[in-house]
Amino acid sequence: MRQRRLLLFAKYPEPGRAKTRLISAVGAEGAAGLSRAFTDDTVELARSVGDAGLELWISGGAEADDFFAQRYPGLPVRRQEGEDLGERLGEAFAAVFGESVDYAVVIGSDHPTLPAKYIDRAFAALIGAHLVIGPSRDGGYYLIGLRRYAWPQARGLFQGMPWSTTRLLDATREAARRLDLCHVELPEWYDVDGPSDLERLRRDVQPGSRTATALDGLVPDEAPRGGD
Repeated sequence: MRQRRLLLFAKYPEPGRAKTRLISAVGAEGAAGLSRAFTDDTVELARSVGDAGLELWISGGAEADDFFAQRYPGLPVRRQEGEDLGERLGEAFAAVFGESVDYAVVIGSDHPTLPAKYIDRAFAALIGAHLVIGPSRDGGYYLIGLRRYAWPQARGLFQGMPWSTTRLLDATREAARRLDLCHVELPEWYDVDGPSDLERLRRDVQPGSRTATALDGLVPDEAPRGGD
C-alpha cells in the first residue's frame, strides 16, 4: 500500500499575534480563542481522513512545542522551517518525501468547516496527477498536495511566489505549467481571515464544534462586524 501523509500547518495562538485581521472585530483574546478552536476542529477533520498519517507542523516560539504536544497528545508534532511560507512548504514536502512518503497533502487551520471529502479527493487525484490544489476564494489555496515523483521538480511551486496576495493561485497555476506538472483542482472553499468571513462561518459551522462554542463565547464588544 502506498504511503499517504497529511500535514496540518498550524500557528501558536498567541493573543495579539494570532488571526490579527480578526482582532478589530473580536479583540486579541477572541481572535486567539478562535484560532485555537479552528485548529481543534481541523485536527478532528484531519483525523477522519482514512489511511493517511497525520502530522502537525507548527510555528511559534518555544512555548508552542509544549502547547501543541499537550493539546493533541499522540499526534506527531514537527517544526516548520524557513523564512516564508514558500520555504516552509518546500522544506515540509522535502522532509516527508525523504521518508519515502508517496503522496503528501498540506492543509492549514484557517478553514475549520472544510468538508473532509475534499481531502479524500485530493489524495485520490494524486494517483494520476503530480499536483492537486484546493483554490480559495481569496485568490490563494487552502490545500496543496504532491506525489513523490514530482519532487524535487515541484520545489519551483514555492519559490518567488506572491504569498498572501490575490495572485497566488494564478501564479501557482502558471508555475505548474512551466514545470510541466499535471495538476487537478478541487472545489473552491474559503479561509477565515477577516471579519467578513465570520458571517459565512456562522452559517457553515457544525453545532457543538469547538468553533461554534468559541463564536458563542464572544463577549458583546467582540461581536463580528462587517468589513475587513
